[in-house]
Amino acid sequence: MKIYTSFLVTYYVVFVTQLLLGQDTLQINFGPNYHMSDDGGHGFMKLIDNHNNAFKYDGTDYSFTYPQNFSVNDTAIAFNYFTGWENAFIKNTTAFLFGNYKSRSPIVYVDYNHNLDFSDDGLPLQFEEEKGLTLYLENSNIPTAKFSVNLFYPDLNEEQKEQIKTFIKPLGPEAKGNNIVPIEFWLANKRKNYKITNTSINNNPLKIGLYDYNCNGLFDDIEKDRIMIGDNGKSTISKRLQKGAITYTNNTLISIMGITYEVIEIETSGKYIKIAESEKIYHKPIGIGDNISDLKIELVSGEIITIKDLLKENSFVLLDFWGSWCKGCTQQLPELKNLARTSRNMEVIGINYGDDPNEIERYLVKHDIKWKNGKASEAMIKKLRVDGFPNYLLIDQDGNILIMDGTIEEIRHQL
Repeated sequence: MKIYTSFLVTYYVVFVTQLLLGQDTLQINFGPNYHMSDDGGHGFMKLIDNHNNAFKYDGTDYSFTYPQNFSVNDTAIAFNYFTGWENAFIKNTTAFLFGNYKSRSPIVYVDYNHNLDFSDDGLPLQFEEEKGLTLYLENSNIPTAKFSVNLFYPDLNEEQKEQIKTFIKPLGPEAKGNNIVPIEFWLANKRKNYKITNTSINNNPLKIGLYDYNCNGLFDDIEKDRIMIGDNGKSTISKRLQKGAITYTNNTLISIMGITYEVIEIETSGKYIKIAESEKIYHKPIGIGDNISDLKIELVSGEIITIKDLLKENSFVLLDFWGSWCKGCTQQLPELKNLARTSRNMEVIGINYGDDPNEIERYLVKHDIKWKNGKASEAMIKKLRVDGFPNYLLIDQDGNILIMDGTIEEIRHQL
């Protein structure tokens, strides 16, 4: 019965899509489910051991109200990023209260109305260690628009726990002035801020999705949210710009099988997207195979070089976009150094974003980085569609892009 029901839903979406093809506007519907990426990444929810109702957040003292008849063995409070509540007591933050957290099957109160009062939020949710917990946060202005989060216990080895202690535990607005519980009681949090469906346009099957970039439960924020298009034979589609995602604007154009469509509307809560064929000129974003040999890079020394200059003595150039504020960049440095040391025909060029010259110099000295480093302008970031750090871009001997937003392992395999 489940297979049959799934088939009917898929058939209905495809049928409706094809039915509307003869009209001016094509409406592609999304189901009620929220999806998450399957890239393996997730965040962490640090639990703060709490024996009273006080805590610090970003250096400020706060207090909260316990639920009525709250009787548990141990208590912790934690926080999750959510921008959809307009007058939240702590901006862009949802508070969670955990009872019996040491049992790894705690009860969970969610501060749905964001007033740090857990007595007016209804009954708690029961967390099950094996299943985890999925919850939904409403947008304060549009209650039908929701932001979904999946909570679960991560499977961490000892090396990963040590990395978390070094790079994650000391960071964040909740890190200072609170008693953070041991890592084995932390939760992983994975955002379910995607809407995805399989459909067909002009008899061409494809997967299309919407991405709530700014985590407010809305899918139509101009210059923020994204549209994702891919082969429906693939298990997932990417939110990353360098992997094909498109930022939603007032005049978004997309290309599907060589035909240009204009995005007419995205329903606010992600129920559907409307597109129509357009005669407007579609400008393909820069991507794999494009030539950037004339790209200019301003080094920290002030010298201007191009990719073409670097390729005179190398078969490959790897651009490493980094920042001293990016903990992932620091974590990846040992692997990147090993790649640079063992790849004789490749030159690494660091491209810093967001640091001033003194910060750049201190970081290079502290981490003993020998390769050339330059500075990224906003124009370069926009042109190369860099939207995450660290970010690696591999260029071949002709100046063509081989890999965008790749992993070090992918780059090593390519070389």
